[in-house]
Amino acid sequence: MSKQKKGIGDRGQTLKRMLEENRRLLKETGCYAGLTQPQLLRQDPVKAELFHSRMMSSLIAGRETCKMVSGSPYVREVAELCMGIYTPEGDSVLQSTGIQVHVRLMGDNITWMIDNNYEEDVGINDGDLFLANDPVIAGIHAADLYDILPVFWEGELVAWVCTVIMEMDVGAVSPGCMPTTAVERGADGIKFCCEKVGSGDRLRRDFEIKIEMSLDMSDLFLLDRKGAVAANIRVREELKHIIGDFGLDYFKAGIKELIEEERRSQVARIKQRTVPGRYKDVVPFEIYMAETQTSWLPGKRDMIRLIPVRMDILPEGRLVLDFDGVGEWGWHPFNPTPKGLYGALSISVVQTLSYDGRANLGSLLPCEIKTPPVDSLFNPSLIKKLATGNPWPAAIDVFSLWVGMLGTAFYMRGFREEVFNKISSSGWQLAGFDQFGVKRPMMAGTTGNFGCGASGVCDGVDTGAWIATMETDTGNWEVWQLFIPEIYMSRMLEPYSVGCGRYRSGLSMPTMDMLHRVTVGIGSGAIGCAHDRIIPNLGLFGGYPGGKRNTFLVRYHDFKDTVSKRLPLIHEIGDPRTFMDYPYAEVRRLNHMPPTIEVKDKDLLIADNGSPGGLGDPIERDPALQKADLDNGLTNLDITRRMYCIEASYDEKAKEWRIDQKATSQLREARRRERLARGVPVEKWWQQARQRIQEKRLDPLLVEMYRSSMKLSEGFTREYRDFWGLPGDFTF
Repeated sequence: MSKQKKGIGDRGQTLKRMLEENRRLLKETGCYAGLTQPQLLRQDPVKAELFHSRMMSSLIAGRETCKMVSGSPYVREVAELCMGIYTPEGDSVLQSTGIQVHVRLMGDNITWMIDNNYEEDVGINDGDLFLANDPVIAGIHAADLYDILPVFWEGELVAWVCTVIMEMDVGAVSPGCMPTTAVERGADGIKFCCEKVGSGDRLRRDFEIKIEMSLDMSDLFLLDRKGAVAANIRVREELKHIIGDFGLDYFKAGIKELIEEERRSQVARIKQRTVPGRYKDVVPFEIYMAETQTSWLPGKRDMIRLIPVRMDILPEGRLVLDFDGVGEWGWHPFNPTPKGLYGALSISVVQTLSYDGRANLGSLLPCEIKTPPVDSLFNPSLIKKLATGNPWPAAIDVFSLWVGMLGTAFYMRGFREEVFNKISSSGWQLAGFDQFGVKRPMMAGTTGNFGCGASGVCDGVDTGAWIATMETDTGNWEVWQLFIPEIYMSRMLEPYSVGCGRYRSGLSMPTMDMLHRVTVGIGSGAIGCAHDRIIPNLGLFGGYPGGKRNTFLVRYHDFKDTVSKRLPLIHEIGDPRTFMDYPYAEVRRLNHMPPTIEVKDKDLLIADNGSPGGLGDPIERDPALQKADLDNGLTNLDITRRMYCIEASYDEKAKEWRIDQKATSQLREARRRERLARGVPVEKWWQQARQRIQEKRLDPLLVEMYRSSMKLSEGFTREYRDFWGLPGDFTF
């Protein structure tokens, strides 16, 4: 019998053996690594806190190191990166500040390497550099690159350090790094399936040549890699100091206890702050690809996919998410992978439950996502053939809705400040020759342009609520202008973006940028968002949903003539009823995933993200809150009267708004009578809607949407028939 090869893990074990044992202990005990009675960190809490803070400080310092080395505005301006420390088995111990999508996903790549026998077949050595970005393995989209570095101590692999950076260029065929028109995998850009790209702490030259030959922006891509390598090395060396100070046994036991302690804390938070029960909502995902320029004809179609969202909060402190009833996949780039859903869950969890800086795998262990139906939008069997370059629209809208559902559970338990929701984005992606004559993909930064949903006690935060990160920051636009041939026209809060309610949502800030010094046409496509014609269901307790996401292309009839005559240029959207009638230009509203179009010099590109929902009935809003909004220029008299039924007038002498309390009471009473007059009993509405369904008097896209969900889910079909009292053989 041949002697078993010694592994690089604990006491000479192989990593695969350690991973299998870890999985077994979790399954048998329900506790991470079988730690039914964690004691080490509790014996000396001060020492334990120092242990944690030393590692966290190293990650934050490493992240800052990466920002100083990188040249990408994504990294330097928006800080679209994050770092993490992982156990030898690939389990998250702690994360730096930054984009919290990747708490689990970076580790899933490590786990994949272990399961695929990298230890023996590829080799894992001190100083090896691994690179991953394939969503089929683990990730959201190809633009997120994971730089992975093993940490050894006296020949034993004791941890991993990972850095994730979102790249401006991954070689996607259509405009930008998150292509909206790609339908096949090859169009997403270059993929790295956990490849070894360096050794001895240095990138291999053949890897660098591959990038230089493959990408338009190879310089930024390689600078990001070097920044990530520098960051990983800095953290690795600090971990060695920590091991030297605390001892190897303390380190190995301590990182496992950090995960188990966070799991227990998460269970306690769920039990304390939520009300057990079943919560349900639905997201309709609109996909308009009929006019897309693609050589793959099955991708040229419009469709809507229904995404039911069910959350079960169990008394023992667990959350179970179920998407049974989600419709089928399609030839488009918006297909999230099942593992990718955990990325969206991660960014939601750290803003609702695990917001104390100790988030790790333990934060997610009490949260289960049931495997979506095979061949659904969230679980395509052809995932290795499909484009996955832009799965964010569906994922973000689903989990934006989910944080609102969780907020409902908070509200009922009395935690009302924590109630809010978010929304997905819109924006512009470009490709072509920039102002320096260099061909490259480009995407304007939109992080930080979003309003937040209303809370249970106050209005939502204005322009600071991007769900992917709590550190919303567009950055210096002068830097963006070095990478995109455009002039920054204005950033103004948009009054019509809000979701009205007793407490309103925050305001969004549309981006308005004029293309400048463009000599060669640039292909353009907007970043997708889930809704275009169907308003998202983001209002809470009677609050209204926010304004629609809009993408506009404005082309002046004669720009030079307009400027020479000092005619007004567009610098804000304002009243949407009159914006489209601007007399000196063609104003074209594009759907949220338009076909690639040609744009020209002096074209104005506008992306208005809208905002999520308000909370409570708008006509119950305190007039004093609306007066403050009027005084601060955050709303106008039209919105004040129509949405909130508040009468106001401007006092020119005092330079402030005055509320007419008597007229306000009359307006609100008239609105209540109007509601009663047009309202119908629920039974009558149900009968009318049921009749329409039986006769299939629905938009063809909706008919196909229901047919798609019923095809994949018997449970959804049964529930639909039962609710509407339909015969057992009813189908679309």
